[in-house]
Amino acid sequence: MDRIKQAIQSLLDELGDGWTVAQYVVAMGLERIDSDGNIEGVPWVWSPPEQPGWQTLGLLERACTETHYLEFEDED
Repeated sequence: MDRIKQAIQSLLDELGDGWTVAQYVVAMGLERIDSDGNIEGVPWVWSPPEQPGWQTLGLLERACTETHYLEFEDED
């Protein structure tokens, strides 16, 4: 099991609901400061190399569909 999958599984184990990681995709925004002092940002997506592309795409599509319908509350 790779380190990312182990970390996710550890979090799931702490919740105690009995879920096991089957497939996963990591999506995040990365930032760094370049030599001119400007902030560079780039989206970054990674999935295990052995995971079929159709599973990765399916997870991403589902995430986009579900987050599209989320209601955001003001924290004010």
